[in-house]
Amino acid sequence: MRHLIEVFLAIVATIVVLLLIGLFLPGGGHGHVERSIIIERPPSHVFDVLNSFKRFNEWSPWAKKDLAASYTFEGPEAGQGALMAWSGNEAVGAGRFEIIESTPTSLVKMVQRVTNGRTGTVTFDIGTTDLGVKVIWKYDVELGGNPIERIKGKYLDSSIGGDYQYGLMRLKALIESSAYARDYSDITITPLDLVSAPALKHAGLVEVYSSTDFPDLNAGVADSMGKLQAFVDRNKLLVTGPAQIHVTLRERYRLGYFVVLPVDRNDVPMRDEIEAAETLGGQVLVAEHVGERRKSNVTFEKLQAYASINGMVFDPTAKAVEEFLPDREAPKAPGEEVALPTDAAVADASVAATDAAMVDGESEAEEAVMVEVTRVFLRLGPPAAPVDPLALPADGTVPAETAVPEPAGG
Repeated sequence: MRHLIEVFLAIVATIVVLLLIGLFLPGGGHGHVERSIIIERPPSHVFDVLNSFKRFNEWSPWAKKDLAASYTFEGPEAGQGALMAWSGNEAVGAGRFEIIESTPTSLVKMVQRVTNGRTGTVTFDIGTTDLGVKVIWKYDVELGGNPIERIKGKYLDSSIGGDYQYGLMRLKALIESSAYARDYSDITITPLDLVSAPALKHAGLVEVYSSTDFPDLNAGVADSMGKLQAFVDRNKLLVTGPAQIHVTLRERYRLGYFVVLPVDRNDVPMRDEIEAAETLGGQVLVAEHVGERRKSNVTFEKLQAYASINGMVFDPTAKAVEEFLPDREAPKAPGEEVALPTDAAVADASVAATDAAMVDGESEAEEAVMVEVTRVFLRLGPPAAPVDPLALPADGTVPAETAVPEPAGG
């Protein structure tokens, strides 16, 4: 009996000691986990993946622990207020993630509420280094005054830190697997859902024969527009919108294209290499390219990168569709503005000289520098399935149920 009492007292003493250790454990009221990784892609790519739950399960370290887990989404698709709730087996539990703070290309902060568990803060710090983008994934939680929880908090890093590192490795693999590496943070990208409309189409080819020249798309489009406008006038049609330019061939010395001009109707007899067509329709991404039009493919590649990173489906072989906007005055670089003289005598002399020059007709207004502006479109959606020519009827026609729809715009 005495032996049992001693064992009992020893157990009680051990529990008391553990409780005292947990109660007075330095820093025991706070749990912290932190892991980092380098991702060789622009910060905008990393930020967009982390700032939304759309692709969460493509890199989450817990996704494969319960393939039958359920997920629901609320609030905006990305940024502050976006919310994901999950419910799964014992390995993943249940709870909610909500983005509470979002700073473009640098920070995403979430609150994590675990059902029947702790509420913690999840932070993704995104910074640039010489090797690439450094992502630091942090988890912070207040453990309260419970000594047992405080003791368990000391082992928090070793218990879930491996999951965090695995998740970052999956995040790196996901982002770096994209074939499109352009940084798109310097342009504004807008998703649109366009409705096709009747149009006229004219195709052209621009060629140059000198190593110092480049194919001039502007000249080719101007020529096609002249023919389209003549056709419109001759048939008393009404132009209903800006022309859309489809570049079909882009080589060093040759550039192929066709112009699609929206009109009120296209049920008139076609001639002079002009065809009936439709304008671009369906879901698209659009952005403006400011600068030389022949370099608009850079903006198109940025649209492809944005679509790829955000999990949008598009045909990688599809070409850009463009609209030529009016030229725009180039923004002046800081410091280009002419400073006003502060000395009164100098100012008076300057004004007098200017007045005299104007009287003599020798003053010319400084000509503004204008730049080309192009609106660039990327079609979204899966590529059309090719038609097997061996499966076509003997007359060569394509059955309606297997026909490949012609891309919008002809």
